[in-house]
Amino acid sequence: MRSVTTRSSAGWRIGLLLFALLIAGSRGAVAQENVTPFTGVTLAGDAFDLSEYLGKVPVLIDFGSIYCSSCITSLPHLINLQNKYGPEKLRVVAVNLDAYGVSRVRRFYGQFKKQLTFPVLVDLNLTISRSFEVNTLPTYLLFDRDGALAAKFVGFDENKREKMDEAVRVVVEEGAKAGAVAAVEEDVVLLAPDNFTKTYQDAISIVGLSGGRPGPFTLRLNGGSEKQALSYGKMFWVRTPLSLGSNYIEILYNNDGAPASQAVVLFREPQMGEGLQVSFPEFRFHTPDHEKRCAPCHEMEAEGAGEMAVMTTFCLRCHDYLTSSSYVHGPITVGGCSPCHDFSSKPHKYDLLTMGQDLCFSCHEGIRDAFTKEYVHGPVAMGLCTICHSPHSSPFKFQVRYSQGDLCMSCHENMKGKAGMFVQHQPFAEGRCSGCHEPHSSDISANFLKGEGEALCRLCHDEATMASHKHPVGRPPKFTVPGMTLGADGKLECRTCHDPHAADSDRLSPVAGGCAGCHKM
Repeated sequence: MRSVTTRSSAGWRIGLLLFALLIAGSRGAVAQENVTPFTGVTLAGDAFDLSEYLGKVPVLIDFGSIYCSSCITSLPHLINLQNKYGPEKLRVVAVNLDAYGVSRVRRFYGQFKKQLTFPVLVDLNLTISRSFEVNTLPTYLLFDRDGALAAKFVGFDENKREKMDEAVRVVVEEGAKAGAVAAVEEDVVLLAPDNFTKTYQDAISIVGLSGGRPGPFTLRLNGGSEKQALSYGKMFWVRTPLSLGSNYIEILYNNDGAPASQAVVLFREPQMGEGLQVSFPEFRFHTPDHEKRCAPCHEMEAEGAGEMAVMTTFCLRCHDYLTSSSYVHGPITVGGCSPCHDFSSKPHKYDLLTMGQDLCFSCHEGIRDAFTKEYVHGPVAMGLCTICHSPHSSPFKFQVRYSQGDLCMSCHENMKGKAGMFVQHQPFAEGRCSGCHEPHSSDISANFLKGEGEALCRLCHDEATMASHKHPVGRPPKFTVPGMTLGADGKLECRTCHDPHAADSDRLSPVAGGCAGCHKM
């Protein structure tokens, strides 16, 4: 039989980073009544019905992704298995979970169209994988000739390849039935977060069981940067930032001398905006299922319920990183998580008492007027204070998430070009956007300014500064040139000669050539 190899898939994995694997430990054999034949359309466009094979010939179903390194490693071996036994003795079926980016899946498998001897389907709504309770990639389900589940394999490395080969052999060649072949257990277990879920957080903690292995356990984010996890005997922990969109979070470790990896794909969905939404459920850690895993070693209920200081100390046992920055949210410093979080909420514990702006105003009622002027900044209008402010701690005053200039440019990316110009207005150069703009709301429609026209400039440029300034303002120009900005009434204003942010011309002139661009000097 012919043998095949595949070229490196690193570029594919680093690309969109949509789906990967979460090893949550083998759950053992799936009950036979849960085995549901499925139908679909293959990448080649052919109709497929599993019932044509299930119960008639042994079937090996591969659940994988083109972004999963272990999945790609196993692909040539699956081709070899199918070629070795032929479709009369074994039917291999691949189910791809890359529901977002089918065109890339087609291009990837197009590399092997001459070698592929089994069908590949895309699980567009994850309905196939969920019907088989598959939460980890790669997962392989081996069914005997009667259609009963004979073995389940989670993950793929050299050791597991040998065990899979032996299981396939005894089922195909010896006619072994369900129960005669044991599933391969995985002792390294990623407990959180759950695979194929989403979050609105900009960072998340990865928690797992080490399986008694000494490590090291290394996190690799989006196929690039790496960070070593902290090991606590039976467990390892590492915290990672998240990019908007799909995040491929891989844990690398040593499996009895062989390199191994497990990973989870977590989708970070923006709190506002469109184009980055998915139908995945939101990940929550403090659920009964997750806490049940932790309860043998950790106290999961706060002692002294109702005592804020005690409850906050309880929270900070795990979440001390939330208060590691210089400016800490007031309730926390005096011992209070419960003013914002409901310690008795169900089914998700510690839900917020109320959402968005209403929660903030329960303490910050005195500044409500700053939010209710005629023109309201987008995040404020949606009640999303935490887009700009960290609810726990920050290195910056007012708990803004970044320095003021960086914070504004994180949304207003069109201003990044200004930051590279040669001459910059001092407030802009220093990142003091709020010197001219109201961050919450304004009675001026143009960019939430603190004043209109010359009145805005005179907030800083007083009479003494302007005494030597002779250029007229407040009158119609005698002529216009490209780049000249006029007021709403068509008259000259400060912005006619000076860009309020930056320019490549002297005196911040928006007109090429500076003064000479209008006046022949």
